[in-house]
Amino acid sequence: MGVVFGTHVELSRKAFPEAPVREDALQYVIGCVRQGQCCSVVAPSNMGKSLLLKSLLKDEVRRTCASDGGRAPATVFVDCLEAGGSEHAFYELLLRRIVDEVEDAGAPPAAVGTVRARHYEVLHTTTDLSVRSLFATSLRELDRWGEIRLVLILDEFDDVFSALPPWPFRQLRALRDALGDDLSFVTGTSRRLERLRSDAETYEFRELFHLHTLVLHPLSDVDATRFVAHLAQRQGSLPEKGHEALAIRLSGGHPGLLECIYSVLGSSDYELVTPAEATADDLSAQEPIEKECQRLWDELEEEEREGLLALVGGGEAALDEDKRRALESKGLLAPDEDGVPLIFSPVFEAFLRAELARRHGAEARGIRCDPVTGRVWSDDQEVTVGLSEPQRRLVRLLFQRRGAVCSYDEIAEEVWGVGEGVTPGAIYELVKRVRQKVEPDWREPCYVVTVPGEGYRLQVPE
Repeated sequence: MGVVFGTHVELSRKAFPEAPVREDALQYVIGCVRQGQCCSVVAPSNMGKSLLLKSLLKDEVRRTCASDGGRAPATVFVDCLEAGGSEHAFYELLLRRIVDEVEDAGAPPAAVGTVRARHYEVLHTTTDLSVRSLFATSLRELDRWGEIRLVLILDEFDDVFSALPPWPFRQLRALRDALGDDLSFVTGTSRRLERLRSDAETYEFRELFHLHTLVLHPLSDVDATRFVAHLAQRQGSLPEKGHEALAIRLSGGHPGLLECIYSVLGSSDYELVTPAEATADDLSAQEPIEKECQRLWDELEEEEREGLLALVGGGEAALDEDKRRALESKGLLAPDEDGVPLIFSPVFEAFLRAELARRHGAEARGIRCDPVTGRVWSDDQEVTVGLSEPQRRLVRLLFQRRGAVCSYDEIAEEVWGVGEGVTPGAIYELVKRVRQKVEPDWREPCYVVTVPGEGYRLQVPE
């Protein structure tokens, strides 16, 4: 990733909210803002997206965002998780944050008073049409005062952009067209905007970011080392020599995973003699690390999940080219020196193996029956040949009605073709013999369950 527009400014440690990492990414965003462009920052969970965006609030960074020696822009940070689920709430949040920022940025008191008055009207307005008009009027009146550049940072923008009607985004595009370089947007999402929403009504808003979308990958070795030094200052050094390097390697440079692994290795509850004893499988099972892996997994798109599981289960040959490119573009795959795709983090790979095993286990447990061929499986073993024809008929009925009770009469009708004249003892003996062939322990059946006084039910494992 290069710095856009040939812009590069020297930044001190004060330019970063926490550890001085992702300077190249910050330089990219600064370059966009300096030129009055809009920029989209995309990253999976806990990759450091929000910290990068908060760097834009630092005075040093704001000054570098000034174009051609002009005034630093008024940088408005909006956590869109606070917006609720309505268009009205979104506009109100934007205006509230704008009022706070332009006042702190030294805007003329009259300008601040104008925007504050419009915000008050928004609070007491009941129609979306009125709110839209008030919001647009606020920004246009603010622009008339001159020398005020506004940068709206829309962090955690995923749900707002996915769920709201198109009007707020069409209006933001219209305001951008009207105000030009005096209004820029920087969005932070876990997926590209076009993956979140692809309708024609929001295309012109998405178009603002087509040329300037930055996807954050795991930290480089240099940045990961800096991040570990930051963790050591905040949490204390790790007790075992070599654990810092181990944490970096097993996390693959994912900041959230790296912090969790560092905390676990530094915990008195997790004792190791040497770093070699800490395996990816061991660490992935630790609760905070497992939760971090789960959070990352939950934010992935379905095709990304399928690609990762295919790679873990079947190797490179099982991963199609489109899924491979998508995963590499997001930094989830890191080809080795021979070009073989590898999961970026050994700990996350261990989590994926466990997920694959869970899925296979869920598919394999219980009684399954193919209604066309009549084949029957118990867990992962086919038991068709060991069942008599009456026994297969019983299993087929229970499977078709799985989860529901099959009465004695229904069983008699299905197995013997008669609704009456079959004794409960005969049915019990039939069920017993089926259990002996399909249950892990027929004396304590967990699949073919007795419902006293009514019949039998096929229990489906959770």
